[in-house]
Amino acid sequence: MSYTTGIGNGSDAVQNALLGINRGMANFSQDAQTVAQGGAVTGALVDAQQQALDVKASATALSIADQTLGTLLDIKA
Repeated sequence: MSYTTGIGNGSDAVQNALLGINRGMANFSQDAQTVAQGGAVTGALVDAQQQALDVKASATALSIADQTLGTLLDIKA
């Protein structure tokens, strides 16, 4: 495997982490709207908590991917 292929795979990890963050934030926004409109408040609050955990996990994955890419670039240089 070449370094370029490894960096490409790391880039996929970054894209997936960002996608997870974006989805979590969008779902959180929907939950906030449900609460504001007086809908199924309990379900929305539980889901909002789950979205917060998902965003946190995606942010951790993004950090790890960033560190890994930095290490690959240091090795290549």
